[in-house]
Formats: sequence, structure tokens, C-alpha cells
Amino acid sequence: MGFSAPLFMKNHQRSPEERASSNQCSCQDCSCQSKEREAAAPTGQEDVSHLGSETKCQTETQPLGEQDTCREEGERGEAMAEEPENGAETPDPEALQAKVLRLEREKEELKQSLIRLQADFDNARRRSRKEEQEVIIRANEELVGRLLPVLDNLDRALAVEGDGSGDSVRDGVELVYRQLLDILGKEGLEPIKAMGEVFDPNIHEAAMVEMVDEPELENRIIQELQKGYSFRERVLRAAVVKVAKVKD
Repeated sequence: MGFSAPLFMKNHQRSPEERASSNQCSCQDCSCQSKEREAAAPTGQEDVSHLGSETKCQTETQPLGEQDTCREEGERGEAMAEEPENGAETPDPEALQAKVLRLEREKEELKQSLIRLQADFDNARRRSRKEEQEVIIRANEELVGRLLPVLDNLDRALAVEGDGSGDSVRDGVELVYRQLLDILGKEGLEPIKAMGEVFDPNIHEAAMVEMVDEPELENRIIQELQKGYSFRERVLRAAVVKVAKVKD
């Protein structure tokens, strides 16, 4: 700067005619020289030799404050260029270690919670099964208690000494049978109707088929070989029957 400033001042002290005759410009950006070089350059080629001098001219003619500002902007641009792409920052090892420890603690807490939950579920399932068994046992006790009078009547019939008449024995057995059927009926046991009914494979089991002449007996039950029972509207045992079939 010590040598450029006097030359610059000396050039500007000359008259416009002298500067024009010596091919010196009066502007600060050297635009005249750029135009003259472009005019003198061959067609299709661009003269870039003036770029260095133009930059030098602008730098020499700028005040010191503006030169410092340009230098700071250049350094800031270089620093931005050196930053990692996409704004990525180098992770802190201590922060990563703390995060790993926190995740491990959360994992252990979840594991212990799962173990406790599974243990509670197993205990609840065992309690539920035990309660169901107790309910079944109480229900069976109640049913057996209702059947005790039937056993008492059978004991009385067996305790009778001497030969009884056939009618009295039959009446005693029929009484015990009705008593037993009444007790079981209160629990939901019902006999399946068979005699004279149309054969239904859902509740009847055909053991025999008999050929008949009456057309109205077609596919009807004419004999019950074994009684069937349903318990609470579900077939407990199908009735074994003989079914009629009309001759061809």
C-alpha cells in the first residue's frame, strides 16, 4: 500500500486528456480497461487477464475497514465450508454413555415388571382353577345329598323280611324310580321322547328297522330299546330305538 497510493494519486492528478492519451482510466473499477480488452480480444474468446488486475484495483482502492470486512467474510465462508454436511455435530461420548446407562436401566425395569406380571397371571390362573374345582365339588355334594333319600328307600325295601307280593315290590321300585327321576329332573335331566315320534338322528339312534304295511308308520319309532336323556338341553345319551319302514 505504501507504493500503490502515490501512484494512484499521481495518476489522478493528471488531466483527462493526458490520461486518455496514456491509456489510463479515471474510474475506480477499471471498467474502461475491461471494455478495451474485450474489444481487442478475438471473437469467440474471452479475455480473463483483467480479472486479477481488477480485483487488485478494487482491493487497493477500498478503505481499510471495508478490506477487513471482506477478509472476515472470506474467513467465515471458509469456516462454513469446513463444517460437517447436513449440520451433523460430533456426539459427546459422555452424553452417549449416560444415554446407554439410562436405556439399560429402563430395560431392566421393564424386564422386572414383565416377570412380576407373569407371576401374578400364573397365581390368578391357579386361584381361578381352584375356585372352579371347589364350585364343582359343592355342586356334586348338593346333588349327592339330594340322592340320599333314594338310597334310604332302597335300604328299606331290602330290609323287608319274608316274601312280598309282586305288586308291592313293583310299587316300591316305581316309587324309588320316580323319586330319583324327580331329583335329577330338578338338576336339568330330562328323558328323550321316543315312542311314536318321527325318527330324529340328532336325538335317536336306530338299532333296528322293521318293515310294516301301514304308510302312516313310515320312519316312526315303534319300540324304545334304551331310554335317552338330555341334560340342560344337551343330548346326554341318544335313545336307542326300532324304526318302522313301509314295504315297497
